[in-house]
Amino acid sequence: MAVTLSHQSALDALRTLRCEGLDLHESDAVSLMAPSAWVGKRLIKKNFDPGVWRWQRPSANRPLHILVPVEQSRVRGRSIVAHVAHAGMPSGSILWLDEHSSVVCPELLFLQMAESFSLPALVMLALELCGHFSRQADNPLSGDVVDGIPAATTVEQLEKFLLSFRKVKGLEKARFALRYVCNHAASAPEAVLAAMFGLPSAEGGYGMGPVLLNELVEVDQSGFWAKAKNRYPDLMFAFAPVGLNYDGFKHFDIASLMVAAELYARSDGKARDEARDALRGMLVSTRAKVVDDNMRDRQLAAQGRIVFSVTKEDLRSIGHLDELARQVLDCANKVFGVEVNEYLNTLEDSSSTLERGELLGTLAPHAGFGTRSYGKL
Repeated sequence: MAVTLSHQSALDALRTLRCEGLDLHESDAVSLMAPSAWVGKRLIKKNFDPGVWRWQRPSANRPLHILVPVEQSRVRGRSIVAHVAHAGMPSGSILWLDEHSSVVCPELLFLQMAESFSLPALVMLALELCGHFSRQADNPLSGDVVDGIPAATTVEQLEKFLLSFRKVKGLEKARFALRYVCNHAASAPEAVLAAMFGLPSAEGGYGMGPVLLNELVEVDQSGFWAKAKNRYPDLMFAFAPVGLNYDGFKHFDIASLMVAAELYARSDGKARDEARDALRGMLVSTRAKVVDDNMRDRQLAAQGRIVFSVTKEDLRSIGHLDELARQVLDCANKVFGVEVNEYLNTLEDSSSTLERGELLGTLAPHAGFGTRSYGKL
């Protein structure tokens, strides 16, 4: 083992692995070792040849962050930043990557990034690590997002890990951030909604938390819909039985339907028959999705839960999201009799509106959320 990736370099590596579908729980734990060169006596450029090194290559503009066990094992250089490990670091804090490298575990990464991340960014990172999606290492904000992957950790595991430390940099911020984190975010938009609605107004959020993500709701499975599955609304609020379901661009895959229709229109002969069958199949599956969504909303309503649909367009401007928040609060007040003046006052505060807009632009800069998926968990 030659180098242990840490901080931002570790985040990049873990995102790369998760985007490849790796379950980090299957990674072997190793001891933290002092960095050592496998070419020559010092860590020089040849040590990071792409033929043997698959991770970030150190450069003056983008230094490689590594973790060392003691001060005496620090590596000096403009392109490598060495961090000394915290005393009393729990076992399992370092994970094996390959013969040349290891990486800090997700829990230690969360603590490390608390040193430099803002509170909203730290909350979003925790939602990602505790969720079933990962951003791309080279383009985390506007690049494709991979869905349907195992969670890297849980809120409970993060809390337990932080209890191992008493006074280290970023500890208090990390503990505070966990107040606004929940497990099971299935996608980046769900995480954005959880952060926006959960964070307090002082941090640019709506202060309508806590929220729950993808909570199991048992529904009546009798009668005609006897085979209907239980439901998992994307987000539920705690102050009233009201929630949100995010219907992204691919929820109803209209683009693929248009492509199939165009292919059918251009085809002839046997190819036209195949294209027609494909188009019919897509129409049937799309219609089935519409029917299932309607049944989902009816089943949840029958259980006393009203769930609003949220689209990508709702995340394009703070005005759209503010309007959604007002509708949620109106429902909570008029249907369930919940007092919501505190939340409405935040909505009406023009300075808070500006801060929310800035936060939304940071968390969802393009609201495109292109995805690749490894399937349902």
